[in-house]
Amino acid sequence: MATQLIVEPAAIEELGLDPGLLTDLALKTVFFRGRLTRAELSDALKLSASVTQDLMQALTLDGLASVLGAESGTPSNYMYTLTGKGAERAEAALGRSGYVGPAPVPLREYIAHVRQQSIGDVVVTREQVLRSMRGLVLAEQTLTRIGRAASSRKSTLIYGPSGNGKTTAVRAVGAAIEGAIDIPFAVEMMGHIVHLYDPSKHQPAGDDEAGDGDLLRVRRDRRWARVRRPVIWAGGELTRHSLELVYDDNTKVYEAPLQLKANGGTLIIDDFGRQQIPAVQLLNRWIVALEGGIDHLTLHTGQTIEVPFDVLILFSTNLPPEQLADEAFLRRIRYKVEIPNPTPDDYRAIFRLECASRDLPYDDAAVTHLLDRWYGRQSREMRGCHPRDIVEAIVDAAQYEQHDPLLSIEAIDEACATYFLTPLNAPG
Repeated sequence: MATQLIVEPAAIEELGLDPGLLTDLALKTVFFRGRLTRAELSDALKLSASVTQDLMQALTLDGLASVLGAESGTPSNYMYTLTGKGAERAEAALGRSGYVGPAPVPLREYIAHVRQQSIGDVVVTREQVLRSMRGLVLAEQTLTRIGRAASSRKSTLIYGPSGNGKTTAVRAVGAAIEGAIDIPFAVEMMGHIVHLYDPSKHQPAGDDEAGDGDLLRVRRDRRWARVRRPVIWAGGELTRHSLELVYDDNTKVYEAPLQLKANGGTLIIDDFGRQQIPAVQLLNRWIVALEGGIDHLTLHTGQTIEVPFDVLILFSTNLPPEQLADEAFLRRIRYKVEIPNPTPDDYRAIFRLECASRDLPYDDAAVTHLLDRWYGRQSREMRGCHPRDIVEAIVDAAQYEQHDPLLSIEAIDEACATYFLTPLNAPG
């Protein structure tokens, strides 16, 4: 689903921001740069040439900035610096907020665009899910259930024994949700600046300019980054602190919590139940958000802000669901899908894929020996990760011995002897 082009504002009034905030931002930017052209300031603030011109004209008329000259005859290349008065104002502005960067987007505008590009409007098909799950061997019923959960765009719990591909499955679900959205670099909330765009979590999806090359070409609002729908992951390190606005006492700027960065995409909570915050508290924190699509964040001043919660949230755990919370709490998670241990046929299929990925000729007789000797005789449960690890051990051994790897009974026994904690007692 295509999202509507966000057009670059041509006037200060169209930005929806307090003029004092814009003045402070321009002063701080010039202060740190020392001197810069109007075009460079436009790029730094990601504002149009006309808005930047109005800003610098006002600063010049107020005696806060002066023109040093021009690198060429065009006004966009006029070189600006701050006057002594302007430098004092910039230092005062830095005392209020250390934010320097693209001009923020007002909260109301951010909320409107989140609704316009909602993940709830995305269509997820069977073909998309199967394509994203390619290379993951799961029972057809399990694939179908995961696909239906993804198609619903509702909260889902993937559970089952460790090592069977739960994390890979939830990441694949996130990848199946295709398309791009616009995310602001920063959002203004009650006069405070909140960093939202995170280059470590948001993947660029295209350039910032749209048009057909005409003189009247429409420019995209560069305060918004075009990114692929986010897939944001959090594991056992997740804390209550991660779910709230993080205030920096030095810069007086906020960092957005994970769920805000994930808006329009997928938030994966891996190893659910093993976080520093108990599972029940985590669910309780998001009850309103999960059901109503609204989250509440608190500023360091104590003020509460209502923000959209437009996220597909996926939980993954190797704990039994009943150990996480009672039935009433678990009902808040709409879908629960188990990924069980692989069957012998599934195990063979996974082994074939792992051998193919390592250019190792597959030998079914050797795998039959593996299943009998290292699983059947010891009542050991099969895991989806075992074939990969055993194949890697065989390849590692061959590299050490300087010969081509071979999937033989001897190689399997040696690999398993150093892989499984319980040794084989009797030769087979």
